[in-house]
Amino acid sequence: MCNQKVSKIVLVIINILFILLGLGLLIPGILVVLNEDVINDDVLPALKSVSFGVTNLGDMAKGLSITLIVLGSFVLVLSLIGAIGACCKIRCLLIIIESKLKTEMKTALLKFKTDDLATHELSSGWNYLNMNLECCGIDAVTDTGVDKNDYTGSAWYVAGEGEIPISCCPSATSSSYTASTCTFTRGSAPTGQHAKGCYDAVKDFATKYSVAFICIGVFIVLTEIAAVIFACSLCKKSKTGTIV
Repeated sequence: MCNQKVSKIVLVIINILFILLGLGLLIPGILVVLNEDVINDDVLPALKSVSFGVTNLGDMAKGLSITLIVLGSFVLVLSLIGAIGACCKIRCLLIIIESKLKTEMKTALLKFKTDDLATHELSSGWNYLNMNLECCGIDAVTDTGVDKNDYTGSAWYVAGEGEIPISCCPSATSSSYTASTCTFTRGSAPTGQHAKGCYDAVKDFATKYSVAFICIGVFIVLTEIAAVIFACSLCKKSKTGTIV
């Protein structure tokens, strides 16, 4: 019984830390997108003139902000559901987290319209996510057809543009996106694309840094507790007149 309570508390604490992490990713991304004084059409040419290997600072800034929003939203929603499920002992809520979230991501992917990095913001976000996390689709794309390709059903796919976007190709970069030699012909099973689906890629990203996030969170909590204890001690001494 004691172990069950401890596990519940630990799970809630971990989810709270990840809620803070999600906000930490989401808020900066939103601020960069909304604040036109930071990145606008006048500033972008200057940023794009600063090259980093095969990409440039302008594309990195735009791509990073969109990626932060997507990752932050994913982590925030997942953590909120996990925290509520653990705190309220809603077993079914804990069980359906993965399937529900994956379904929502697949629904969102159906809004994919263009295979570029400028025309449609949501589509650009998915393309940046594919490139940055080296993934393709929500589940890994293995063949043609609804059950094996998550892009099937999207406006882009229905228009007959291709099987999967260029961003699924390992050699695709933001600086030479439209010039990429990767082609995935309609009706043919895609080959050479990123092997991992984006759901697993995002989950692996969160898992990879979970220990670091938890350690930092625990350190912050312990520091705050020490600060409160120290403040209470000073307050007590002040009442007894032992400090000036």
